[in-house]
Amino acid sequence: MSFQDDISIPYKYPLQMTAHQMLAKARSLPPISRAALELGNMLGSPDISNEEVVRVLKQDCVLTAKLLRACNSSALGLKESVASVDQAVLMLGYNQVSQMVTALAFRGTLAMPLQAYALAADDLWRHSLLAATAAQIIVTEGLDMEVDSSVAFTVGLLHDIGKLVTNEFMTRQSSLAMRQKIAEGRSIVEAERDVLGTDHSEVGAALVYLWRLPDAIVEAVGLHHHQVLQPGPSFSALAGFADTLAHLAASAHGSRKADSPDAGAQLLSAWGLSPEKLESLLARVCEVPAVADELIAISA
Repeated sequence: MSFQDDISIPYKYPLQMTAHQMLAKARSLPPISRAALELGNMLGSPDISNEEVVRVLKQDCVLTAKLLRACNSSALGLKESVASVDQAVLMLGYNQVSQMVTALAFRGTLAMPLQAYALAADDLWRHSLLAATAAQIIVTEGLDMEVDSSVAFTVGLLHDIGKLVTNEFMTRQSSLAMRQKIAEGRSIVEAERDVLGTDHSEVGAALVYLWRLPDAIVEAVGLHHHQVLQPGPSFSALAGFADTLAHLAASAHGSRKADSPDAGAQLLSAWGLSPEKLESLLARVCEVPAVADELIAISA
């Protein structure tokens, strides 16, 4: 579908679809490396050996080349050059290599412009990378969640992956209708459901389920706008927290307006954080590691 509809014609909602119907009708699903998907299925498993990670990575020569280039970048500051995947895993460890591979693998997919959401090329990628960094910081320096940092990173990176599919089904008129609903006070997922019958989080969950990624990631993607906080914070709560911190950090840098002016207050209430703790976490997210910019340049 295109954005060429005549906006002078009164808008009528198209036949609405479920998430699975939308995926079935999509012209093309976001491409992803088989090696990256295999590594994704290993996330959080205590039984995965370095040898197994190396075997999977060697299946994708392009991804391997990008990984080695990233390992030898100035951002990592390694004292010796990395000449092989085996050496990369040995020097950096599975978690860090997994995060780098995941970011590199999804770079091209998440860098696409999304007209329906008024996102230029790289906008979604930068937000996703910031959210991935935020999720990692949350579990390592912030909240008491027993979550592997590589899982947290992937949760943040993929939380908005469904927008790549819903964007395809937005005509010019439906996009304008959705924005009008948001201006009237509807949330983005409520507006999407009114117009499409489903929303980007539901579609994203169906997509990562189709990719056979772990259930924790499916839950995080599918419910990051309807976070599960009881009896304790779930992966969806982590994704929603990371998403909000990423938006707040972007707003602090002046690259965009915060989606909700009271987002910080909502976090304080939902997570029982002190204002000082939230400020500390946000400051850390604003200090996006130099490796992030290196990854953007390397994988372009």
